[in-house]
Amino acid sequence: MTFRSARTLVPTLAAAALALLAACDEPARDADARPRAAAPAPVKAERQPPLEGAGEFVVAYGEVEDTVYARWQREFRQNEYLEGIALWLNGWIALPQNVTLAFAQCGEPNAYYQEDDHAVLLCLELVEELDAIFARDPDQEQAVEDALLFTLLHEVGHALVHVLEIPVTGREEDAVDQLAALILADGTEDGDEAALNGVRGLPDDGQLDELAFADEHALTAQRFYNVVCLLYGQDPDAYASWVEDGTLPPERAERCPVEFERTARSWDTLLAPYLKG
Repeated sequence: MTFRSARTLVPTLAAAALALLAACDEPARDADARPRAAAPAPVKAERQPPLEGAGEFVVAYGEVEDTVYARWQREFRQNEYLEGIALWLNGWIALPQNVTLAFAQCGEPNAYYQEDDHAVLLCLELVEELDAIFARDPDQEQAVEDALLFTLLHEVGHALVHVLEIPVTGREEDAVDQLAALILADGTEDGDEAALNGVRGLPDDGQLDELAFADEHALTAQRFYNVVCLLYGQDPDAYASWVEDGTLPPERAERCPVEFERTARSWDTLLAPYLKG
């Protein structure tokens, strides 16, 4: 299977990112002053699954109380950001039931897949955080767009594992990181950069206490190297400089081509029964 770059197939992403960054020019608010929540309120899709039982990715918009976030959501809606991604996903894979894609005000910078509601939620607080993370990046708009897309595809991976009942024998968080990277990393410079920006936008590990090691997610540094290894593994010659400049330790780089082949083949096998076309 050839994983296709969402950058190419979803042209509305760039327009949405430009609108987003214009909104982010407003004075930043104290993130610690916002209430934190375990998960946002569910957002219900407006459409029901077809009677035949075949589903699709659908988009829904819920109420957002914060006036700035509400404006961002309107701009995403006007640029059909989620609609474009849903259209691409629906042309790629078949679902047994609908999965909703939505923005939400969560009380923290995060993203979720809610199993009970079959809903992937992108927190608007995450958009604000990514804007700050990439504030000094020479191509800030593109980096924010890439990281947001990687996060969305990560959560879509959770949705696919759930609704398609895909077996996962390791940490599911690692598996869906792999899927997001494989979808984006199609061998083109844009696709590979999108996957790389996805892990560059992950939050710092912070204090490494017992909870950090017990978390279902790998440490941020580990997630970074796992994705970098996949990118290197699909084309070692193109990224030889990563070994030379220390971005990827040579001891890990040696095995990356095998890791890439095995990972791509595994996801190919797992998704093959559901792929369209």
